[in-house]
Amino acid sequence: MKNKILSRFPSITVIIATYNSEKTIKDCLKSVRLQDYPQEKINILLADGGSTDNTFQIARKFNVNIIPVPPELQNAEYNKGIAVRKATGELLLMIDHDNVLPHASWLISMVRPLLVENDVVGVETLRYKYNPKGSLLDRYFALFGGDPFSFYLGKLDRLSYLYTEYNLLGSAIDKGSYYIVNFKPNKISTLGANGFLIRRDLLMKHALVDENHFFHIDVNVDLIKKGFNTYAFIKDDIIHLTGYKNLSSFLYRRKLFMEQYHAKNMNRRYSVFMPSDQLKLLIFIIYSITFIKPTFDALRGYTKIQDSAWFLHPLLCFTLFSIYFFVVIKSYIKKYVYK
Repeated sequence: MKNKILSRFPSITVIIATYNSEKTIKDCLKSVRLQDYPQEKINILLADGGSTDNTFQIARKFNVNIIPVPPELQNAEYNKGIAVRKATGELLLMIDHDNVLPHASWLISMVRPLLVENDVVGVETLRYKYNPKGSLLDRYFALFGGDPFSFYLGKLDRLSYLYTEYNLLGSAIDKGSYYIVNFKPNKISTLGANGFLIRRDLLMKHALVDENHFFHIDVNVDLIKKGFNTYAFIKDDIIHLTGYKNLSSFLYRRKLFMEQYHAKNMNRRYSVFMPSDQLKLLIFIIYSITFIKPTFDALRGYTKIQDSAWFLHPLLCFTLFSIYFFVVIKSYIKKYVYK
């Protein structure tokens, strides 16, 4: 049956960055090992930053190779950069420790566009899996396709449940079970995380992938700017267990991320906000402080899927705007006042 679906099965290296990931890593790895794909073709690399919980004990039950990363250097993207250079598969599957592949034929569906379409560089799912019984934040991010800042700047790489057809960045052609999308160098979405399959040879030859330069969006920017700009989005989803204990935990981590970005962004080639996005930024600010458009979008979503998580949207817009504003102002003060 498998051979009728694909003419051949390319070797795949699954890359996962971990650090004290015991709460989610079992479900993540189990979903990989349950795929209807020859398991001898799948090699799993865990780049771990010094976990002190049960991550190792759980992971070893699923026949993985663990790559140690110095704890003082580790972060998700740094860890991935180390693992990428040790990968040997024809294809690389980037999943996070809090991703779960939703069904057994998921990997076959992801591989198919790369075998059928010679120009396709990488493959993602069109959406995040919506689970009405999931946590509030998991449901919110699935329904909107990501955070509100990226949503209103038009940079999301996952489709919101507000829409039924592809309306993200890029020029899309509907191929039935997937979309073929061509990106322009100045209009690129936040590609590369939470279930992303890519040709290893292209990535290694044409992108900056060492641990000091690796970032999942940036390496795709490198490729697109060199003309490797064709991607596929399968009409499927992936489970993203964000792992946030509550809203305050999420907001605190967003604040830390912003502070780290402004302090250590010397090697970045991409930002969700680019100079050409100034008008969209202004519009996002107006939306956030007036609450009108976010509330309207929440109501519009509720008419499609009746879930109270939609109504988190106005609050998140305003709160994230406030956090980003505070961090940016703080960084400018440090740079220009106390230099």
